[in-house]
Amino acid sequence: MPWIGLEGGFSIGNNYQGEIPQVVNTYQLTNNLTRIWGNHTAKFGVDVRQQRYLMTNFGALNGQFSFFGGGPNNIGYTNLVPNYLLGLVDSYYQTGAQTSHFYSNAVYLFAQDSWKITPNVTLNYGLRWELNTPAADRFRRVQSFRAGLASTQFPCRLDPDNPLVGVFGSQDCSPTGPARAVFPLGLGIPGDEGVPDGLFRTYYRAFAPRLGLAWSPPWQSGWLAKLTGGPGNSSVRAGWGMFYNGPIEGLILAQLVPQPPFGISSNITNMFLSTPFLRQDGTIVPNPSNGILNPRRGDPVDYSVFRPILLYGQLPAELRPQYSVQYSLTLQRKLQDDLLVQVGYVGTQGHRLLLTRDINFGNPQTCLDLNRILGPGTCGPFGADNEYFVPAGAIPAGVTLHLPYGPQRTVTGPNNPAIRLVGLRPFSSPFCNPLTGEGCPPDGVPVFASLFERQTAGNSNYHSLQVLVDKRFEEKGIQIQAAYTWSKSIDNASSFENIVNPINPRLSRSLSLFDARHRLVVTFDYRLPKVTGRRWLGGILNNWAVSGIAVYQTGFPIRITSSDDLELMNSFDFELPGQPDLVGRFRTFDPRRNNLYFFDPAAFAPQELGTIGNAPRTICCGPSIHNYDVTLRKNIPINERLRIEFRGEFYNLFNQTQFLNPRGNITEGENFGRVTRARDPRQIQFALKLFF
Repeated sequence: MPWIGLEGGFSIGNNYQGEIPQVVNTYQLTNNLTRIWGNHTAKFGVDVRQQRYLMTNFGALNGQFSFFGGGPNNIGYTNLVPNYLLGLVDSYYQTGAQTSHFYSNAVYLFAQDSWKITPNVTLNYGLRWELNTPAADRFRRVQSFRAGLASTQFPCRLDPDNPLVGVFGSQDCSPTGPARAVFPLGLGIPGDEGVPDGLFRTYYRAFAPRLGLAWSPPWQSGWLAKLTGGPGNSSVRAGWGMFYNGPIEGLILAQLVPQPPFGISSNITNMFLSTPFLRQDGTIVPNPSNGILNPRRGDPVDYSVFRPILLYGQLPAELRPQYSVQYSLTLQRKLQDDLLVQVGYVGTQGHRLLLTRDINFGNPQTCLDLNRILGPGTCGPFGADNEYFVPAGAIPAGVTLHLPYGPQRTVTGPNNPAIRLVGLRPFSSPFCNPLTGEGCPPDGVPVFASLFERQTAGNSNYHSLQVLVDKRFEEKGIQIQAAYTWSKSIDNASSFENIVNPINPRLSRSLSLFDARHRLVVTFDYRLPKVTGRRWLGGILNNWAVSGIAVYQTGFPIRITSSDDLELMNSFDFELPGQPDLVGRFRTFDPRRNNLYFFDPAAFAPQELGTIGNAPRTICCGPSIHNYDVTLRKNIPINERLRIEFRGEFYNLFNQTQFLNPRGNITEGENFGRVTRARDPRQIQFALKLFF
């Protein structure tokens, strides 16, 4: 059955993202050389690899029905069950299936030297060069968007039984043919000019220098010796380095398929549950679903049946690799033979990080102008792929209509002639001239919907103070270690699944979803003292040990979002870019005493129509973590070669309720601000292990 989900309510079905069975093989050849001369230790190395991903992406074969609310026939309740019962779906997504065989090559070279300048000073320096070729599909069944490109790999020709043949009077839908209005101008396929098999150019300038310094203070007398403990009792370490990310992950590659002409990829808005290809305004959307598509090169394809074409995981012509700059300064001091203290600063700057950006989002200003000219409700949420007609003279004098495409981007009333828009996105209908209607799809279905591009345009920064204390009581068999981190991490996308502000990605900059401001971890290990006396008593009571981990951490930031498309962009991938307005002070509660509410939902309000909202992408912070895990173990020797270990492991020992982050989507109605999930309760497990 298809997947059906109500925002803030239930979901049913079993095919939300579809299965992606895959076989991944890595072939590697590596060689290293070490040369020592004098006080230098030099190392050189080469690493050559080929990675292969053989996968079948079944996608959403059965379809996905999503209810967000906010559509033209929305009932108006925060509870979306009435919309579900009436079949008023806000978004329907369906794909086909396809098999791909991606491969990429990599060459890594490095050279480094460890120079012992003096007995207590060591300098490490090196350089690494990385070459990762773009992953290419051996079947060449991938595609990407290049504005203005007219693909020549599969000529566009309407099927003889396509109703549009009678409208155009021809089957020729090439860029110069009578039916060019439905040609996907911009859809590039390997073999087209500027579209290599790997979709983007290889980057050859990934040089990564590294530098490190270790110094042990040598002072033997005076106050400096007292401060450092004398030779060998303290050390100072500093490091700096650049680190590149490897090849693009298989999950991202899987999003390249199946898409036209190798599979259906459609996201239809404002339709019915029983007839997903019939919109609520009566427009019929083509349905090309037909299993795995494998057209031969040069064979004609009827691209009109794929409209509106939704492209996920698109890769630009220039995709430079991600990299980070990491640096640290650490001071270590041995206070006693069994007591060590370490204090350090650790920082990381992330550059060119992978994120998702819709380069074909709906124009909210056009939608607002249409409402002003034709009346409220003419254009609304999830309406970026609809057809709009402005009669001649309908624009009042002095009123301006902003056009998303065409030779003229604004029209100030009174207008003459009439204006026709098929979609409100920059590339909705590439040949459409709104002022004349020439080149506009006659059935009101645009050529392109959202075009989600994976860009290396993200950035992040992380700063932290890290303190470590290690204490041993050897005579008592006790070891205790405590590690504390005070840190802050900021980015504009914590993963490629985060949709950034499509107009200005910098406005998405906020606390990272994984930011943990304070974190204290205490571990201990205690070997219980042996019992002397009777042998049988020692066999029971001896060789026991207990260890544990206690974690205290402040909560993670809460993702604040909205799914009702009040921003009028109709840009839905993993999430929509909309966010509510922050209208009050953000206050948190104890969910146990406030009907499971963790924060006050009244601090937020739906954003003004046509805006993304002023709330930050994330807000600090969710429920904290207080967790205790304990392990009890006993060694049972059998003879010199055999022994048995018994273990009893107790997770969340005190069975504390530890809530996960509350719901941060304002579209979820009464669940907004509530915690609905918790971490695991107490779990106990026992095990026996035989050593031989």
